[in-house]
Amino acid sequence: MPKVKEGCNYSKKYTEEDIIKAIAAVNNGMPKKTAALKFGVPRPTLQFRLCSKFIKSRPGPTTILTEEEEKTLVEWVISSSRKGFPKRKEDILLSVEQFLSRNPRPNNFVNNKPGDGWYRLFLKRHPELTHRTAEAVTSASANVSETNIRQWFQQIESYLKDNGYFDILSDASRVYNGDETNFQLCPKNTKVLAEKGCKNVYEVDHAQAKSCLTVMFTFSASGKTTPPMVIYPLKRMRADIRNSVPSHWGLGLSDNGWMNKNLFYQYIHNVLYPYLVENKIQFPIILFVDGHKSHMNYDLSESCKEKGIILIALYPNATRILQPADVSAFKPMKNAWKKAS
Repeated sequence: MPKVKEGCNYSKKYTEEDIIKAIAAVNNGMPKKTAALKFGVPRPTLQFRLCSKFIKSRPGPTTILTEEEEKTLVEWVISSSRKGFPKRKEDILLSVEQFLSRNPRPNNFVNNKPGDGWYRLFLKRHPELTHRTAEAVTSASANVSETNIRQWFQQIESYLKDNGYFDILSDASRVYNGDETNFQLCPKNTKVLAEKGCKNVYEVDHAQAKSCLTVMFTFSASGKTTPPMVIYPLKRMRADIRNSVPSHWGLGLSDNGWMNKNLFYQYIHNVLYPYLVENKIQFPIILFVDGHKSHMNYDLSESCKEKGIILIALYPNATRILQPADVSAFKPMKNAWKKAS
């Protein structure tokens, strides 16, 4: 056996696309030898691929996820990015962890979560993915330019047209805007009357000063309001709350009374989707939400895709411009809440 020089790289010099082109050429009448030379594919390899018994597999050791499963993951990353939900390394690893927890199989991961080595090889297997530095848009960026907004519109328009969804925009009953707002259970201190000269005036506080609850609303472009979901800062749902809330509303619990991925998932599937079905809304529909990380994970993306709900992120920190709920509904509602409290 000939000696292999250290450092030599015997990796193949042709791609899967080269093989596909060579096979197509042979099927169109080109001699195998000519096709092999033209596309740089070894003749034995071409002959083997032309065999009807060939089953495509990736080179190297068997991976934990199948080729089709990894392809689905890649498509999710690309699609999410185009819709305004760019993914980070941790999003990928958590998605794989959740998938393996639901679909157990032998692996050497710690608690089903892949490590840096798997992630590095995953990117190597899928060169269509690459790291990019996201444009940082903070709450201090009050100077969102017209160019920024126009670029966002162009990006979304391109995505909708490429996927055959653009016609949805012509039907107001199929376009929705979801937004959440929080209500302090103890709003800012109000002025009260007291004896002149008294420096400290106290009032019994019926709730923790920083406690709040969040309400998730969704409005259609046709002017309809869907049932909301109210999220309470509680460990267990109290019977008096459950009995006082309309049955078609959603109820959720979180430690701080804020929205999170699991609650948003529940809202979509237990509140919004049943409403759409009951009202015979044509699917698919478009749901614009803000791009906060609490809204999107792989499970929700795939489930919404199956149900015909297209989630699209609004341009970050431009709610005063793009978010109809913030502009026209929430401000007067919260002013009324403060007065009533």
